[in-house]
Formats: sequence, C-alpha cells, structure tokens
Amino acid sequence: MDKTWKVILAFIGIFVAGLVVGGLVTLRVVKALAPPRLASPEQFGPQLMKRFTENLALTPAQQEQIKPLIARAAEELHQMRRTTMQNSQAIIDRTESDIAAVLTPEQRAKFEQMRAEQRDRIRKFFEERNRRQKDQRRPAAPTAPPPS
Repeated sequence: MDKTWKVILAFIGIFVAGLVVGGLVTLRVVKALAPPRLASPEQFGPQLMKRFTENLALTPAQQEQIKPLIARAAEELHQMRRTTMQNSQAIIDRTESDIAAVLTPEQRAKFEQMRAEQRDRIRKFFEERNRRQKDQRRPAAPTAPPPS
C-alpha cells in the first residue's frame, strides 16, 4: 500500500512538472511569434524618426528636414483615427437606437442597463490604458548614490 502512494505521487509530480514546463515553453513561443506592438499615437513620430536615423544614418541636416514630414504624417494619422472613432460611434449609436425601438419596455430597460455597463467598462479600460501610458512615460525616480 505504501508503495502504491509513492508511485501515484511520482506520477502526479511528473504531471505537474510537465504542466509547468509546457506552460513556460508555450509562453515563450507565443511571445516570440506574437506580432510586435504598434506604437501608440504619441510614440509614432519619435520611434519612426529614431528608426530612420539609425537605419539610414541620417545627417543632422536630413533629420531636420524629415522631422516636420513625420510630424505632419503623425498629425494626419491622429486626425484620421479621431474621425474614424467618431464615425464608428455614430454607427453604434444609430444601431442601438434602432434596436431599442424594436424592444418591449422591459427589454429596453435591460438594454439600457447593458449599454451603461458597457460604457462603464470602456471608460475604465481607457482610464487604465492612460494611466499605464503615463507610468511608462514618467522618468524613473533618481536613486541616491550609496553612502561612502
């Protein structure tokens, strides 16, 4: 009987070790195969300029000529993103209004509650994203030199 428990525990240990190793390998593979994150709108211009400067060995004069071109492109993309978001929201609002018109008063009340919960989730998502972006941009606090 004592030997049976040892065998069972050994199999469980091997199984758990396999799970841990498999999970770590999976995370590593997924991370390696995942597409690179796109730059946030605020990072687009500086990252593009840095890449051009490094890869093309731009002279300072070329950098000064290219900076306004990248700034203009970044602003145009920002405007396009804003317009697209506004157009998307208009379509969503119209669709929700059309749906609400078909519902009974009880269903409409529940639908409005669902919409309010969704808006709250979206608001929290954007607040969290903005907080993370601010944290990433904030310079690290200087550390005091060790006492001598």
